[in-house]
Amino acid sequence: MIANARMYAVTPQAEAAWRALLARVSERAGVALPYAEHAAPAPVSALWARPDCGCVFMCGYPYASAPVTPQLLAAPVPAQARYDGRPVYFTEFIVRADAPVQSLAQTFGGRLACMLPESNSGYNAPRHYLMRLAPADAQALYRPAAMATPTPREVIDAVLAGDAEVGVVDSYVMDLLRRYDPVLAAQLKTLALTPPAPIPVLVASADADPRQCMRVRATLLGMHEDATGTALLASLGLARFVAVQPADYACLPAMADEADRAGFALTDAAAGEPSPDHCQLREPS
Repeated sequence: MIANARMYAVTPQAEAAWRALLARVSERAGVALPYAEHAAPAPVSALWARPDCGCVFMCGYPYASAPVTPQLLAAPVPAQARYDGRPVYFTEFIVRADAPVQSLAQTFGGRLACMLPESNSGYNAPRHYLMRLAPADAQALYRPAAMATPTPREVIDAVLAGDAEVGVVDSYVMDLLRRYDPVLAAQLKTLALTPPAPIPVLVASADADPRQCMRVRATLLGMHEDATGTALLASLGLARFVAVQPADYACLPAMADEADRAGFALTDAAAGEPSPDHCQLREPS
């Protein structure tokens, strides 16, 4: 079985930290978990489809929507106070640090860089959030970016290059960038956060040996109980791993279904620019 932290290997230093943590899990669990390379532009969905996943990060929305459900191992708990000690994260709406706008509503009608519809933080969560802010007759609040941006780094690059005025990025990705690439992070500012959502989870393939999965799960859940594990977690801004259940992720497809029924799009090439009055009436708090 393989291990992979593609979703959160946001810099070479972060990837090295994940490799060290997953190697420690493999050693303590007594389960071989060689780290598999699967960097962009290889689609992350192809990683999730592998039958030999043993300890791999998976976004909660495709997990909850999968026709064959992978085995849950454990979810990370970010250490920052804003996560309230829970296995949750947010979507950050980011703009250039030198952008004159001070609120998200001031960007409505501009271009938004987002990820693929399979992404919760990069598509599903921000769509649901914006739907709640939009006037009743609005079908979208943004136009699409100049090019596709299927990864968080491509979203950020589009914003910095001026190909989009706004981008949507996983808050834990931003935490790791602030830790490991503060120069890049300083070029961005956050205008708004979505409500918390269940964070991407470590999974094994549906057909993986359940006894080995049990050992890996127990090791993850105990990582914070020894000095080496605590140090490895701290290097990634994590407090611990916790157990989660399939029901914890059921809210994510429900959010997508609600937006689908409302006919609300995250971006629309034909979207007009909302009037200032409309924007200010639904200013996010």
